[in-house]
Amino acid sequence: MADAVLHIDNLGGYAGPARCYKLDPPVRFGDTDHEYVTVWVQPRLPHQNAEVAVVAATASGACATMSVIRQPGSHVLHTDPATTDDLDACHAKALDLLGYRHTMPDPVP
Repeated sequence: MADAVLHIDNLGGYAGPARCYKLDPPVRFGDTDHEYVTVWVQPRLPHQNAEVAVVAATASGACATMSVIRQPGSHVLHTDPATTDDLDACHAKALDLLGYRHTMPDPVP
């Protein structure tokens, strides 16, 4: 299975808690390979369930496309994540649906 390593935690500018992951190998969306994705969890709103969104990203965590279009791995939740463990599980599921597993970075020598 392909690997996703946390690249940036606690990104601002998204609709909920966001993290950027570095992918190995890069994922292909359309005709372009992307080495990074950003995943965030948008809390439940009135008349709208919480959702987990995945977008192609740059190394800074910013969206890499002209529009914030949800990519594979995005999904709707039926409950709001209540804890950090719930958020971790949401991110892990999004990466799994994308075909990646969350792994730890190699130790620095």
